Formats: sequence, structure tokens, C-alpha cells
Amino acid sequence: MLQFGHKNNLTATQSRTIQLVTFIVIIVTWEWLALSSNPLLVPRPSLVTAAFWEMMLNGELARAFYQSATSFSLGFAISVVLGISIGVLMGFSRLIEKILDPYVNALYAMPIIALIPFIMLWAGIGFQAKVIIVVLFAIFPIIINTAVGVKNVENHFLDIGIAFCASRTAILFKIVAPSALPFVATGIRLAVGRGIIAMVVAEFLTAIAGLGGMIINYSNSFQTSKAFVPVIVLAIMGIVLTYLIQLLEQRLAAWRSV
Repeated sequence: MLQFGHKNNLTATQSRTIQLVTFIVIIVTWEWLALSSNPLLVPRPSLVTAAFWEMMLNGELARAFYQSATSFSLGFAISVVLGISIGVLMGFSRLIEKILDPYVNALYAMPIIALIPFIMLWAGIGFQAKVIIVVLFAIFPIIINTAVGVKNVENHFLDIGIAFCASRTAILFKIVAPSALPFVATGIRLAVGRGIIAMVVAEFLTAIAGLGGMIINYSNSFQTSKAFVPVIVLAIMGIVLTYLIQLLEQRLAAWRSV
């Protein structure tokens, strides 16, 4: 009988084993199904692996990854710094929240891809346009989650800080920041996925370069195995970044287990 709410505590080794077995099952199933399919439509994992090594050895994949990673890294860093700053201001000040909240919610709900033609007119089709697109996609989950985290700090913690005559800076870094950290981390994890999507969309619609450009170019020439390589690299990139953010959150939130 199922017991809802019951927690099954798995060790790290058990979790990794389950993930590895699941991955192997997916790859074997994919290879088996692809044997009876048109390789132009569904390439086999073995062919994708061969294409990966070929593109690694000739340096093509490294060059494309560098082009994508530079625009993503700068755009994502700007999103984190501005997103947290604006979110903290909105969480602390009712006036700032009232002023910015309608615009933040509107831009978050708006399909940002509709603004790309205007961004291309204003910023061109190069590196700057890609960074702007990444920022527009990634910043709003961080703003919203940070503001919610700041507003959800328990009042009695703030009262204790005030009672001990703590400065606003001390209250921010000693009370608000640790309490809001899970919300901020959630916003950053959401922003990772949106930022990667933005990076690829920007490379599709602006200067065709980087990993997104590889997908377009190889798809147009019906080299499906090679087109799958950057897709898999993007997936790995998302997994690694999410894991690193979770690891950083655990380190910063170690005080919770004390």
C-alpha cells in the first residue's frame, strides 16, 4: 500500500546507480529503435558519438561552445547581479514593488522572442544582442523569487535584529539573506534553463554561430548525427550548471543543519 508523505532516503551511491541504469536503458532503447528508422530522421547514439569525437578532434565543437558560453556567461552573470539587487529592493520597499511589479510580471509573461527583431535593430546581430536576449530571458525568475524570499522572512527574526540595534546592512546579510536563499536559488535554477534557451534562440535568429548555429547548419544539410551533438552538449550544460547551483546552495545553507 502506498503511503503518501513517506520519505525514501536513498544514499548518494544508490541515487547515482539509479541514474546510471536509467541512462543506459534510454541509450539502448534509442539505439534499438533507431535501427529500424531513417538515419536522416533518427540517428543512432553510436553515430552521434562518432560525430561528437570527430567534431571534438577538429576543434569545431570547442569553438562553437566557446562562442555560446561567452554570451551566456556574461548575460547570466548580469541577470544574477541585477535580478537579486532588484528583487531585494522590491522585497524591502513597498513603493519600489508597486512601481516595478506590473512591468516585471508583464515582461516575464510576455514572449520575449517577439522583442528579438527590435533588439536586432537596436543592438545589431552580434555579441551584444545575444547578451541582451539572455538577460531578458533569465532575469525575471530571479527578480520574482528573490522578492518573494525577502518578503517571506519571518517577522520575529527581524524583530530580534531590531531589538539588538542591528544595522540595515547587518539585517540584510545576517537575517534576510540566509532566509531568502532557497527562493533565490530556485530563481537562479529556473534562470539557467531560460538562459540556455535564450542563447540558442539568439544564435538561431541573429548571427548564426555557436552551438545554435551548428544545429541550424547541420540540420539544413541533413547531417542529423552532427546536429544532435550540440543538442546533447546543451543538455549536459544545463545539468552541470543546475548541479553546481544546488551544490553552492547546500554550502551556503549549511547553517540550517546546525
